[in-house]
Amino acid sequence: MKIMLIWMTLTVLVLLAGQAGAKPLPRVPLWHTYDVRVFSQKHYDNPYAEAEIEAVFTHESGETVRLYGFWNGGDEWRVRFAPTRLGHWNYVVHCSDKDNRGLEGAGGTINAVPNDRKTELDRRGFVRISDDGRRFVYDDGTPFFWLGDTNWQAPNYVSTTRCNYPGCSCSNQFRHEVDDRLRKGFTVYQTYFDSAESDGGGQLGINPEPSMWAIRHKQPDTRVFSEKYDAMFDYLAEKGMVIALGFGVHAITTEAMSGEDLDRLARYLTARYAAYPVIWITAQEITGEPQFASWVRTAGITRAGDGYGHPQSAHMFPIQADNSYVRELNGMSWHGFFTLQNGHGTYVSPKSVYKGYWDTRGPDGRPKPFVESEANYEDIYCGGFNGYEASRHSAWKAVLCGSCGFTYGVTGIWANCWSTIGDTGWMGSFSTEPWYMGLGKPGSFEMSYLASFMKAVGFETLVPRFDDRAYSDFDEEKVLASSEDGSKAVAYFCNNDLSTGSVRGLDPRQRYKAFWYDPLTGKYIPAGSNIRAADGAYRVPEKPNESDWVFLLTSRNVRARPTEALPDYSDKEEQTDIPVSFPGKLQKPVITCLGSAVYGKEGLLNTDRALTDGDTETEWIPFAPEATQTIICDLREKKSVTGLRIIFGKGSFDPHVRIMGSVDGTDQTILADTKTGGKRMLSGDQQGGRFVFSRSLRGKYRYITVLVFRSADKDTPKTIAELELYAR
Repeated sequence: MKIMLIWMTLTVLVLLAGQAGAKPLPRVPLWHTYDVRVFSQKHYDNPYAEAEIEAVFTHESGETVRLYGFWNGGDEWRVRFAPTRLGHWNYVVHCSDKDNRGLEGAGGTINAVPNDRKTELDRRGFVRISDDGRRFVYDDGTPFFWLGDTNWQAPNYVSTTRCNYPGCSCSNQFRHEVDDRLRKGFTVYQTYFDSAESDGGGQLGINPEPSMWAIRHKQPDTRVFSEKYDAMFDYLAEKGMVIALGFGVHAITTEAMSGEDLDRLARYLTARYAAYPVIWITAQEITGEPQFASWVRTAGITRAGDGYGHPQSAHMFPIQADNSYVRELNGMSWHGFFTLQNGHGTYVSPKSVYKGYWDTRGPDGRPKPFVESEANYEDIYCGGFNGYEASRHSAWKAVLCGSCGFTYGVTGIWANCWSTIGDTGWMGSFSTEPWYMGLGKPGSFEMSYLASFMKAVGFETLVPRFDDRAYSDFDEEKVLASSEDGSKAVAYFCNNDLSTGSVRGLDPRQRYKAFWYDPLTGKYIPAGSNIRAADGAYRVPEKPNESDWVFLLTSRNVRARPTEALPDYSDKEEQTDIPVSFPGKLQKPVITCLGSAVYGKEGLLNTDRALTDGDTETEWIPFAPEATQTIICDLREKKSVTGLRIIFGKGSFDPHVRIMGSVDGTDQTILADTKTGGKRMLSGDQQGGRFVFSRSLRGKYRYITVLVFRSADKDTPKTIAELELYAR
C-alpha cells in the first residue's frame, strides 16, 4: 500500500512538472479570430495552386467546425478560427499533399475565454438566420436590423494609407468612411473584391492602390492581403460591423478569369474571411448568362469551407420572385436568403414585388429572409438621375414590406471615386461626385433615423400587410405593417398630398397612443392618446404636410424620443411681403460645403468664401449642380437666429431649399422647406433678375444647415452669390 502511494505521488509530481514546463495554451476571446500557423517542409513553385489545407476544430463538448486554410506567403500557411464556445478546442490540420509533414497532421489546442469587448457582435455572436426564417438574429437570438452601406470594390480601391477629405489628416480613407457610418448606426458594410481587376470602377489611375495579385489571377499578393485587406476586415469586426462580402461582379469577373482560377480564389477568400462576422453575397448580379453557373459553383465552394454556416445568398439583378433564376437559387442547399436589387432612377418597387419574396418558401417549407440591398443610390445616374428622395422612399417601403433591413448607397462612396480630377471608371458616368462629397449627404442621416425607429418599435414583430383589405384601405404609395396581436401598426405615406386612410385589424379592447414620425429628422410628434379602435379600425389623421411621413399607433410603451412640434414650414406672408431685413447682426459663420471642394492641378480649390464675401459678382459654385448640396454654417456658439437670405447666382432658376437648425450638429430641426412649405419664400430680384430666398427664423442654434436640392429644371446650375445669416 505504501509503495502504491509513493508511485501515485511520483506520478502526480511528474505530471505537474511536465505541465509547468509546457507552453501555455493560447487564450482566444469568444468570437475573435485566431490564426493557427503551420509551415511547409516542401518547396512549391506556386504554393497557392499546388497544395491545399483545411482543419477540423473540435470543442470539448464534441461540436466541430471545419475550415479551409490558406497560404500566407513563403513557407507559411494559416487556418483562421474564431471560437463559438468557451472552453478547450483541439484542432488537426490536413493537407492535400500527405507527404508534407509540416502541414499534414499538425495539431494543437486553444482555450476560448470570455469576450470583454462591448459591441453587439462581441456580446451576442455571429449573425445567423432566425429559426422561423423571417429575419436575421445574433447567435443568441437577439434580432439584428440590417442597415448597410454600399462600398463595392472597397478592398481594391479604397485607401488605407491616404485620405483627401478636405481638412482631414487621418491618412485612412477607409476608416474615415467606416467611422462616419458607425456614428450613424450602420451595421453592415457591403462590398466585393474586384477579383479579376476588370470591373472598371473607381477612378483608375487617379488614386492607384496595390494589386491583389502577385501573378495576375494565378497567385495572390499575400503582403497586400495581410497588410491591407485583413486590416480592413479586422477593423470592421472590432467595431461590430457585419461584412456582406462578395467575390466579384456578374460576367465581368467570370469572363476575365478561368473557372479554375475563380474557384481557387473562392476557396482562398473563404479561408481568409470565414472566421469574421461575414454574410456571403457570393457576387454582385449573378442572375444572368454566362456568369450564373460559375458563381453558383463558387457558392458551393464557400459553403463547404465555412464551418460556421454564415448566411449565404447571391446578389441578383432586379427580378421578381417567380423568375426561373430565383426558383433555381431557392432550391440550392447553400442558399439561405434573397439579396434583392429593386429600383434605379426614381423607380420604387411596387408592394407586389416584395410580397412575392415574402410568400416564397424554401425546400423545407420555411420562409426565407430577403433584404433590399440595392435600390436608388442617392444622387447617381443609373436608369436616369436618381436624385435625393428615392433612397428614403425605397428604404421605408422595403422594410415595411418585409425586408430585413436596407442597404443604402450614395454617389462617390459606392463607386469609390477619389476626387474631382479626371473622368475615368465610374466617375463622370454613374457617379457625379467623389466619396468625400457623398459622405455627408442627407440620406445617410435619414437611414439612421429609419434604423432607430425600427429598433424602438420592435421591427421583428411587424408583419407586412401589402394590399390586404382586412388591414387597411391603402393604395401603392401607402404601406402598412402591424403586429399579429394588433398591439401596434406602422404606416408609411409617401404620397404627395395630405391623404391617409384607415388601419384595421386592431384590438378594440386596447387603448392606443399615436405618433407621427418625421423621417427627415428622426423625431416624433404626439398625435393622440387613450385611443380606442372601434370595430378594430382607426382613421389616420391627415399628414402634417405633403412630405413623406410615418405614423405609429401602439398600445405598448415605446421610447418616442426625441419629439418635435407639428411643423409649419410655410411662409404666411404674401410673395410681395417677403422680409427684406432681420433683427440682429449679419454673421460671419465658419462655412463647410464639401460640394464645392474641387481638386485641380493647383490643388484644392474652394469657392465657399464667395458665400459671405459681400460681393454678388463672386459666386459659390458646386462641383455637381444636379446633386443635393449641403452648406453648414457654424456660428461657433449657440445664438438666437433671426433670418436667412440666399441670393442665388444669375444662372440659377427655381431651386428648392431646406433650412435646418442644430445645437450639437447632429439633432436637426427643420426651420423651412420650399418643397413642403411652398415657393412663397422665393422672389425675383428686380435689379439683377436673381432668385432670392428670404425667411425669418426663430430659435437658438449653433449650426444652420442649408440643403440645396436639384432644381425643377433638372440640370440648371445652382450657384449662390451671397448667403446672409442674421442672429443676436
